[in-house]
Amino acid sequence: MRPLVAWTPETARPAWQKYAVVTIVDPFIEPFRTIPNAYKTLMAYMRLNRLEHLEDKDVIACFEREYNRDSTDYMDVYIAVK
Repeated sequence: MRPLVAWTPETARPAWQKYAVVTIVDPFIEPFRTIPNAYKTLMAYMRLNRLEHLEDKDVIACFEREYNRDSTDYMDVYIAVK
């Protein structure tokens, strides 16, 4: 898993929101381990890079996006940042 900073329009605001994101490969093999660890990894990345979590009623604070590519399942975990 490698956290990145991404721009995504998945918010209630008309402007794009900045998110920190990490991608999990095959997230449902051990979901009760891999998904919480993805959040922990992402929060550690945010702490190290001094990215503050954005808590705003008009912004989706965190969410997951599942998809399949070439018969492999993926999940992106997003946390809103200032």
